[in-house]
Amino acid sequence: MDNEKRNLDSDVIISHLKLSRAMRRCPPPANSHPFPPAVGRLLECAAANPGVSSRELCEALDLRPSSLSEILVRAENDGFLSRAVDENDRRVQRVSLTDKGRAVVAEIEQARNEDAKKKTSCLSEEEKALFCSLCSRLSEHIEKLALDLPESLMPPPPGPVCPGPQEDRPGRPPLPPGGRYRC
Repeated sequence: MDNEKRNLDSDVIISHLKLSRAMRRCPPPANSHPFPPAVGRLLECAAANPGVSSRELCEALDLRPSSLSEILVRAENDGFLSRAVDENDRRVQRVSLTDKGRAVVAEIEQARNEDAKKKTSCLSEEEKALFCSLCSRLSEHIEKLALDLPESLMPPPPGPVCPGPQEDRPGRPPLPPGGRYRC
C-alpha cells in the first residue's frame, strides 16, 4: 500500500509534466496583431487595472523601466493607450486604454477563450472545476514548501524592476486586494 501511495505521489508530478509538455507542443494560435506579445500583455494589464501607473506596470509585468518605456511608446504611438500625469503626484504617469486598445484586448481575450475551449473540450464543466481546484491547492502547497527552502536553494531574485507600491513603505498606496496587480 505504501509503495502504491508513493507511485500516486510521483504520478501527480509526472502527469503535470506531461500536461506542461503537451501545452508547449500545442501553442495558442499565432498573434494576428501587428505587435509583439509584450504589447498585448501590457494592454491586458492596463485593461484589468484602469489608471495604473507606469511604476505599477513595471512591477506587475516584471519589466525594467527602460523595457516598459519602449512598449508604452509603441502602444501609445499605435493609438492603443494614452498616458497622463497624475493629478495628485506630477511624477506619476497614469496609463489608460483608448477605445482602440479596449477593442484589441477584447479580440485577444476572445481568441484566448476559443483556444482554451478547444483544448479543454474533453472535460465536463464539473471536471474543469475540480481540475482548477486541485491545481490551486497543489500550487498553494508547493508555494508554502518553497518558503521553507534554505536561502542557498532559492533562485536568484529577478533583474531590476520598478520599485512598486508596497504596504510597508510610507507614502505609497497599498497593493490591490490579493497583494498583486491583475495581469
